[in-house]
Amino acid sequence: MNRRSSNAMTTDDRPLRLLSAAQMQTVDARALEQGLDSFQLMTAAGEAVCEAAIDLAVTRPGSFLVIAGPGNNGGDGAVAARALRERGHDVRVLRFLPRAALSRSAREGAETDAERAFAAWQGEVHDCCLDEPQLDLAFAKLITRADVIVDALFGAGLSRPPQGMLADVIAQVNASAARVLAVDVPSGLDGNTHEASASCIEATATVTFFLYKPAHFLYPGRALCGRKTLAQIGLGDAQLDPQWPLCLLNEPAFFSSLLPTLSSDGHKFDRGHVLVRSGPVISTGAARLSAHAALYCGAGLVTLASQQEALVVNASHSTAVMLKGCDTVQQWHDLLQDERINSVVVGPGNGVDEHTRGCVLEALAAGKHCVLDADALSCWAGPEDRQQLFKQLQAASCTAVLTPHAGEFRRLFGGLFAEQGAQSAGSRLHLARKAAVQASAVVVYKGADTVIAAPDGRAAINANAPPWLATAGAGDVLAGLTASLLAQGMPAFEAACAAVWLHGQAAADLQYPMSAEQLLLQVPEVLRKLSPVNH
Repeated sequence: MNRRSSNAMTTDDRPLRLLSAAQMQTVDARALEQGLDSFQLMTAAGEAVCEAAIDLAVTRPGSFLVIAGPGNNGGDGAVAARALRERGHDVRVLRFLPRAALSRSAREGAETDAERAFAAWQGEVHDCCLDEPQLDLAFAKLITRADVIVDALFGAGLSRPPQGMLADVIAQVNASAARVLAVDVPSGLDGNTHEASASCIEATATVTFFLYKPAHFLYPGRALCGRKTLAQIGLGDAQLDPQWPLCLLNEPAFFSSLLPTLSSDGHKFDRGHVLVRSGPVISTGAARLSAHAALYCGAGLVTLASQQEALVVNASHSTAVMLKGCDTVQQWHDLLQDERINSVVVGPGNGVDEHTRGCVLEALAAGKHCVLDADALSCWAGPEDRQQLFKQLQAASCTAVLTPHAGEFRRLFGGLFAEQGAQSAGSRLHLARKAAVQASAVVVYKGADTVIAAPDGRAAINANAPPWLATAGAGDVLAGLTASLLAQGMPAFEAACAAVWLHGQAAADLQYPMSAEQLLLQVPEVLRKLSPVNH
């Protein structure tokens, strides 16, 4: 069985594409239309579940309990149960069915693939009625005695939150000492909205098939899935719709071929010139972090535009970064006329005021690659201000990159939350995609599960950032990395993806604790490992 763990970093495999639960349903339907045997696919999936379950067993042989639902997820569990029994393991099966389905035997007149799977299972099946308010005590004891529990209840096909009997079962599974393997996704996690219900399986590991889902890498799913494994069961590119917007796991396999390369006869101007706007004298550090990050990521030149009173402060902390005095929006406009400057950072430590707004609009109008971060995103107070920004972004000749954290995102794109209603604002992926369209820009929605989204619908979910990356100044470093890659010629979406991954990997390599200054120094080392051809 061909399996791939999401925890393994690779640079030579194909990029990992992600599909929603609805898209996977379409894949399954196309497979049938194209003549693939659906029961053979279920058999391959069940055997992959068997292997993953054995990997979780502490004892050999282990005691396994398969908790199966009424659909194909339950059928996968039945195949896994049979495979486990054939390998000599102690296996029991709890099957949950609606009351109407309990009146007929799964072994008589089997029609669906799941029924065929249960018909082939030679062991005892403990049938439970989904309409009961709570689980029978005798069945509850099966949960407490198992070494490994296989959650084959619903997977990504869940259409409503588990209640009653199912909520009781999930609570008992989570409270047990068993290791839990989720089939597809933990039951209670929605494969389309990427949200978890109040009752959701907390898995030790999850095995899924063909392609991962965004819910595997977006929180809360990332924490609920445990270790993730991808199994190939016979599906392929022929079942994919080429019109689906691309969603990827953000890994070097996607962007490494587009990273800047050096020419033997090149010079520093070939590697771009980044202009960073500094804040006032008491808040210069953020912009310096961006400027140094741009330099350490390979930009040929970096200039820090500083107010006159802050020049001495910036000069005392900078050597290779050049300084220019800049007190007014007009002086900023004049600096932007330098054709050698091709990438600009506005926002870190700049202040939430009309001067920052003016500098943002000037940078966009100048036709430079723009990275807007921090105050450059928070200074658009009213709807009219935001519309002014969006119009300028739409008219800009170069794609901009916006890098908001959650608070900045809500301030800038608050209307998207109102559209979703009070119950749910949608996942980070859904919101980032809508924001990218609204702003006509690449949006890096920062967080533990950062999403990068482009106006054309492409999106990537980043999964390599450690918790300690949430530290003062880290976002300023990211802004500089992005601007540097833009200056060196990477397309905006790919540059943002690369910057986010480099940012996370540098932090992971440093381990905890670390500071933004240390993060800066680690970036060149990550780049060297990623692009050895340049050295």
